[in-house]
Amino acid sequence: MQHRALFIALAVTAWIASGCASTPDESVSPPETVLPAFPTTENLLPFAVSATSENSFLVDTASIDVVPDRDVQLTLVVRSPGGAETVTREAIHCQTAEYRILAIGRRDDTWKRLDNPPWRRIEEGGLNRHRAALALEYVCEGPASVVDAASALAALRDRRHLKHGIDKAP
Repeated sequence: MQHRALFIALAVTAWIASGCASTPDESVSPPETVLPAFPTTENLLPFAVSATSENSFLVDTASIDVVPDRDVQLTLVVRSPGGAETVTREAIHCQTAEYRILAIGRRDDTWKRLDNPPWRRIEEGGLNRHRAALALEYVCEGPASVVDAASALAALRDRRHLKHGIDKAP
């Protein structure tokens, strides 16, 4: 519940600080996304999401990209205890606390690009709060993204690296 209140406060603060920014314009197609190589085991870095989730959440360290409009793009891997795996290429827009799925991984280790994917509100709560965890605890510093991929990687490796004060882990 405490994370939910922090997330709502972050979203409202970001909205006010940005001059009442709105959702990115969905009528404009995003620039052609260059998809990274499919993730390999040696590049996967686990990140903490929730003590109550049985799933494993990983980021492909070779895929992190902070793009000019301040979105953070990365490849996510979610593994269930039963062995099911979902691989997605996603963008997180810190200013509006939204994400979009740019591509979905196929079983043959190729990508299925999505046409004009919609921006969706990042939800805080539930067992699989991985996008909220990424935004709140790893790749967003208030309404802005981390400066570069190296900063995102540093936060994923050690959450104490963050300076925005949302996660004050010792």
